[in-house]
Amino acid sequence: MYRVLIVDDDRAVRYMLNRFKGWNRFGFIPADEACDGKEALKKLQAGEFDIVISDIKMPGMDGIEFLSELRRMKNDICVLFLSTHSDFSYAKQGIRLGVFDYLTKPLKDEALYEALERVKVYLDGRNKKEAGMDGQNTFLESIQAYSKNDEKELISEILSGSLEAVNKGRSICDNLIDFTAGDSTRLAILLENIIHEIDESINKQFPWIKKVESMMTKYSFKGEENVLLKKQFLDYISSWVRIIAKYELHQSDSLMRKICEYVINHIEEDVKVETIANELYVSRDYIGKVFKQKAGYHLSDYITKVKMEHAKYLISKGYKNYEISEKLGYKKPDYFSQLFKCYTGYTPTEYRKIIV
Repeated sequence: MYRVLIVDDDRAVRYMLNRFKGWNRFGFIPADEACDGKEALKKLQAGEFDIVISDIKMPGMDGIEFLSELRRMKNDICVLFLSTHSDFSYAKQGIRLGVFDYLTKPLKDEALYEALERVKVYLDGRNKKEAGMDGQNTFLESIQAYSKNDEKELISEILSGSLEAVNKGRSICDNLIDFTAGDSTRLAILLENIIHEIDESINKQFPWIKKVESMMTKYSFKGEENVLLKKQFLDYISSWVRIIAKYELHQSDSLMRKICEYVINHIEEDVKVETIANELYVSRDYIGKVFKQKAGYHLSDYITKVKMEHAKYLISKGYKNYEISEKLGYKKPDYFSQLFKCYTGYTPTEYRKIIV
């Protein structure tokens, strides 16, 4: 029999779990209980357990601190977290610490049955592995392994500036919905992990993109319905595709990459085509010709576009027109305002009212 330690500060939850009638069906027995992480650590040091079912949010030592301490102690016991839909940030930390699975509160018998079945397969497989036979991954590890290649393809599509990335994202999301049996908490956790990987990959290639775009580096899902989670995920992908295409970051030509990088890194200076050409040791005519061939429009227009996009960001942060003009290297605020209206269709003042 596999021994279970139940950890929750809510006595009613502990009572309900102890009274669950399906333990024996999968070879489990609720052997002991604790009201927080500290007490659970003492129980684990004093006795033998095979699985821990723990709440995430508890007074004293919460579930994340408890799991962190377990991993620090090199204890790889199988841990299931009890979570609510508002525990996404905790849940993401749990994945990085190797939590086995999540059960959503209020806990339903069917969900516990399914989780215990997965745990049994995992524990049986681990025992076989220790005996020299093939083992099993955790449920979440299996999902992540399944989606890893798809994730790489998705990032590649985003970096190419192709809207096919949205179709790829839709396929990944649909598969994850199937894998998680429609559990929105698990789905949100896994989608946020993919978003984290996308951000890491793009920011690694273009660390300077943050200078002009306040992209969702700490993106969090809002809502509890799978349909809404899927929409937010696809909107996120679409936003990155637009940004990649807008700044010509999908261009594979090394000179184009250097041009874009220089413009963005010096966006708050009086950037001119001649300056870029001198910095990159090429002639003004050559750099202009290459950019026109690759992008389909003039480099001077690209410089203006990047500046105007940055101006949008500065307006959203509350900067005044004359401050933005000065930051972007324009000597006359009126000239900046004219450029901004030509680019957006609105004066800076009108745009400020729209985004409020």
